[in-house]
Amino acid sequence: MKAVFLSIALLLAVSVSVFAQSKSNVKAEEFDKAIKQKGIQLLDVRRPAEYEEAHIKGSTLANWEDKAEFEKHTQHLDKDKPVYVYCRSGKRSSAAADFLSGQGFKNVVNLEGGILGWKHEGKAVETGTKAQGTASVSPKP
Repeated sequence: MKAVFLSIALLLAVSVSVFAQSKSNVKAEEFDKAIKQKGIQLLDVRRPAEYEEAHIKGSTLANWEDKAEFEKHTQHLDKDKPVYVYCRSGKRSSAAADFLSGQGFKNVVNLEGGILGWKHEGKAVETGTKAQGTASVSPKP
């Protein structure tokens, strides 16, 4: 009887832990409002050349296709704070969001349609890289 009780208790503890983490997909308007809040972590999971071409202001590059680089950039993120991720169209960022949720991040939000959807909605982007001192904000179309 004790073994059954312990098994049920362990199963409940694991279930609660798994369901405490969430991943959601949101459209550009909701994503835009959310990333203006304090305490969020914003990741662009595209390749460096894509990031330089255009990215959302305040984002950090964490190339999903280079697993070592991605883990380097995400290992110091706060798992208790929301993480907002995007890529070109939403496919890579969805996979990255799933990975982060699996790593214990409690609130991971993926931008539906990626930066293409972001631009389509007329949202501003930056070009260049801040490290090179060439960042600029593009006007809204």
